[in-house]
Amino acid sequence: MKKIAAGLLAIMLLTGCSNNNNEQTLFVENSKEKYALVDLEGESKTKFIYDKYETVGNSGFIVVQDDKYGYILNDGSEAIKLGKYKKLESIANMLVGYDKDENITILNSEGKKLYQQSDDVKIELTGLPVIKDGKDYIVLYDTGEQLVNTNDKIISAYTIDDNYTLVNYEKEASLYYHLTEEEPLSIKAGGDNQLMDHDDKKGYLLYNRDDHEVRALDTEGKVLFTTEQELDDLYYDSENNIIGVLNQTTYIFNNKGNIKETNSYYYNYRNYVVKNADTIYGPHTFVNDGKEIEVDGIQLDPLASQIREEIFPVYVRDEGYQYYGFDGKAAFKTVYESAEVFDSNGLAVVSKEEDKYYLINTDNKKISDEYERIEYLGRNYYAGYTSGSRYEVFNSDGDVVIEDSFMGEGTVFKYNDIVYGIFNNSGTSYVYDMEDYEVLFHVEGDLEFNDAGYFVTVENDGYYTLDGEEIYKR
Repeated sequence: MKKIAAGLLAIMLLTGCSNNNNEQTLFVENSKEKYALVDLEGESKTKFIYDKYETVGNSGFIVVQDDKYGYILNDGSEAIKLGKYKKLESIANMLVGYDKDENITILNSEGKKLYQQSDDVKIELTGLPVIKDGKDYIVLYDTGEQLVNTNDKIISAYTIDDNYTLVNYEKEASLYYHLTEEEPLSIKAGGDNQLMDHDDKKGYLLYNRDDHEVRALDTEGKVLFTTEQELDDLYYDSENNIIGVLNQTTYIFNNKGNIKETNSYYYNYRNYVVKNADTIYGPHTFVNDGKEIEVDGIQLDPLASQIREEIFPVYVRDEGYQYYGFDGKAAFKTVYESAEVFDSNGLAVVSKEEDKYYLINTDNKKISDEYERIEYLGRNYYAGYTSGSRYEVFNSDGDVVIEDSFMGEGTVFKYNDIVYGIFNNSGTSYVYDMEDYEVLFHVEGDLEFNDAGYFVTVENDGYYTLDGEEIYKR
């Protein structure tokens, strides 16, 4: 059995490192649906008394017993007694305590009181706590450290990824990157701007929900554009397009702040489709390198979606599915009974007749054998069903990579630079190293995995490390 370094669990687990001895711990559930904290050897750190819990960074857990809130550290020690506060919540990697009168107390990750609301101390809960203590405005971040202490009025503060913090003043903002000791970037943008997304190559995206103002900044904090658009979300997509979303409508921004609206497939600002909202078969508007083209006689996917290739499936009336380009023309003549969009491997699942599905590439070349159906497993692996419930695993070259066949749901994922696969056969889950297709371990039941790094059965009755060591089994 190959030994893998253990990480941290999720799904029904939340984990952390003990403040006292750096011991890794996790919550497990018993048959009475009560939770207890145990270490990696399965040794109990608490009794099975908690009804629910919430992780707070890497420091501890908010726990609830009989509607009473408390806080324990990762070694199981009680930092805040049950019932001391009417309610506890997490904010960043800190705690917010509410008394019976809803007065607010801010506590650090060890459960120690930092600031308490009073006549002299005002607390504003934005993305990060903003404290007004007398004439001083204070921003707390991470585990309760003080980021800013100033006499200048602070409106709000927001963080993403725990590494970037935006502090908003009335006429400007400061953008901090916590992994360096450099001075914060000065942003010429005042008001309640929320830090929505960051990309190492593109920069930062800000949004003000009060006036619907969108700002894009470069990596040095210089404002590239400011425009107005009401949005629910704002982010960089996988191709680094600036994307805004409001209900079912997607907005694409260019680097000058111009906006294009789409309700169907899009590739970038100059290549997208606008579906006719009134008539199923069009005419629809295709935009190819900025030029509009009317296309009718086809049906489009009902939802807006990003595509990774510049061709996509449409349903041609009275014929079937074909792949079209943004120029409004068929990419190739082949008509399919069903066709899906191309995935991150540049492959798409198609069929010409029922129960005969296979993969094609963007040149319309057949890549895989035919199967009753095909499901994407993750990375560059697929499940090819040879019967209604049994499948074999093949890769993006069409090669079957594991001799055995499986049933139930499968998944492939990467963790700590290793690609894992979880597959089930006759009620037993097998965990594979997908580099050499070696079985690392197997257990009864269906296993699930979370990015944190431990395995747990779907029924929450077994917990395992990455190399299959049993932590707890009820």
